[in-house]
Amino acid sequence: MKVEWYRPWSLLVTIVIYNIPGRSVVDMTPATMGALAELPRIIGVKDATGDLARVSAQRLTCGPEFLQISGEDATAHGFNAQGGIGCISVTANVAPALCSALQNACLAGDYSQALKIQDKLMPLHQAIFTEPGLVGAKYAMSLLGLCSDEVRLPLTPLSEGTRAKIKSAMEFAGLL
Repeated sequence: MKVEWYRPWSLLVTIVIYNIPGRSVVDMTPATMGALAELPRIIGVKDATGDLARVSAQRLTCGPEFLQISGEDATAHGFNAQGGIGCISVTANVAPALCSALQNACLAGDYSQALKIQDKLMPLHQAIFTEPGLVGAKYAMSLLGLCSDEVRLPLTPLSEGTRAKIKSAMEFAGLL
């Protein structure tokens, strides 16, 4: 076999697909995902569809080894209960200990404990995404002293109502 171009790092490259139809306007169906899963470097998906039934459908088309990671904080508990293996989280930037505890409880199969944590986090998940972009998470992090709440265009500062909602949700979660 003749190798025309050798890149040593290419042997280490793996790909996790990001399926976020809300931003890309394209939804990679379980059938499409199954075809992509046959490619050796594609090892999983960050699924931000919010469709919990998709985890089972994709397991059938992609196989049980294909990594399915939630890309939506509010449905991560249910996603994991359906067979997902974690969450690439926005809320974890604000509440890393709580998000980690939720994921650890899911991995241990303790969905009752995970649900208690999810209930504590749900108002924060919702508040952070009240307005578009990641401005909500940045504002929440500023309340923790981790950064300023300044944003650059095309993002705009949060409304006072959303700021109050985020602060209240952080208090509910025990973060403030």
